[in-house]
Amino acid sequence: MKLLPVFFLFISIAAYAQPVTNDLAYQQSFVTAYDYAYIPPIFGRKLYQRNTGMILGLQRGRFTSIELGGEAHWRKISLLKPHIIGATTNLEYNISSNVLGYKAGMWMKRGRINLTYGANLNYFTNFQNGHRFGFGPSVGFRILGLHLVNGLTILTKDKTAPGEKPVEANTLYMSLRYYFPVENKFTWDRKTMQKKKERKREREKRKREREKQKASGENKGFWNIFSNDKKSKQ
Repeated sequence: MKLLPVFFLFISIAAYAQPVTNDLAYQQSFVTAYDYAYIPPIFGRKLYQRNTGMILGLQRGRFTSIELGGEAHWRKISLLKPHIIGATTNLEYNISSNVLGYKAGMWMKRGRINLTYGANLNYFTNFQNGHRFGFGPSVGFRILGLHLVNGLTILTKDKTAPGEKPVEANTLYMSLRYYFPVENKFTWDRKTMQKKKERKREREKRKREREKQKASGENKGFWNIFSNDKKSKQ
């Protein structure tokens, strides 16, 4: 008798699971058919954006540096699978230690609200005999022109003269940058541009046909009825 509630519970779950499984299978087949056959044309359109601008940022780690440089973006604007690729070249200047760094890197982001992943090459100098090279990955989050970057820099050995202050550079850092766009360019994908050109040619063709009909007197509109009635009475 104690097992009866468990038995009835098992029967109810099994009875409920079958229609749910059928519904899921039906929905999956419907979504698959919709994806391949019923996607509206607007969802397949892709708008490509290319822009360039300036970046200004502040880097904090063991040392504090000011960042200033340029950045270029290549973006695919679409309802399905948008992405953006960025290329950055900037300067890092540590005022307290008088160390200047040159950085070149790239990053990318897929989707609308996702992390950015990138890598950078670095060169640091203290304006004397000291200099160091570096390489490292970075992970960040970008929204509304602000880009918060967390990075790691693997540095080479410090080559300085005896008694000279070593080159001070961050190995672990966090940087907050703001992007100022200067130039923007938008282009549609090839399929959309081809359809636009075809529609433009069709409109021009219809316009030429209407002009020919108007010039030959074939398209008189409302007044053509009265002229035909006069001809029939004569």
